[in-house]
Amino acid sequence: MSMKLLILGLLMECNRHPYEIRQTIKARNWHHTFKVQDGSLYYAVDQLRVDGLIEVAEIISVSGDNRPDKTIYRITDTGKVELQELMYQQMGNGFHPHHPLFLALPFARHGENELMEPIIEKQLEACEERIKHLQFVLELKGDWLPRGSTHMIQGILRFSETERLWLQDLLKDVKSGELTLPGTMPDQSSHDKS
Repeated sequence: MSMKLLILGLLMECNRHPYEIRQTIKARNWHHTFKVQDGSLYYAVDQLRVDGLIEVAEIISVSGDNRPDKTIYRITDTGKVELQELMYQQMGNGFHPHHPLFLALPFARHGENELMEPIIEKQLEACEERIKHLQFVLELKGDWLPRGSTHMIQGILRFSETERLWLQDLLKDVKSGELTLPGTMPDQSSHDKS
């Protein structure tokens, strides 16, 4: 994920403080898709400022002991050009699906079904909650969202629906005990396959 693209895109809409950027991401439910750490966000904002892609629009004094002033940023003309370049670059990136379970599954035969079952059930529950939430967002906001945002949500929804089917199959295998069955692995000295 390009933190620069996310920040510049949100600053194209209006001037914002980094905390407001974070809150906008949460309000739009983007935090389910784009993992943004506060430290990374503030660092990226500072780098964008140093690079001349954003600038201080306003400094608001905050009352209270040891409270820093609130700095509001805006995108510069150079930042607008960079936003376009980053957007097109991001659209052209290759995609490789990654799920947290992917790395563990080749070694599942060494695990215990009783311990893996609740983990997979929890993943399935989270997936189903995400699907419900995304469907709700589309029903509630679908008519007035920008078309690109609608496509983003629909894409996440469709990936999640496919993930649900996959997790259901995985859960069947763990419940039946098939997930931990040893395969017929070839001799490791001649092949190293998962």
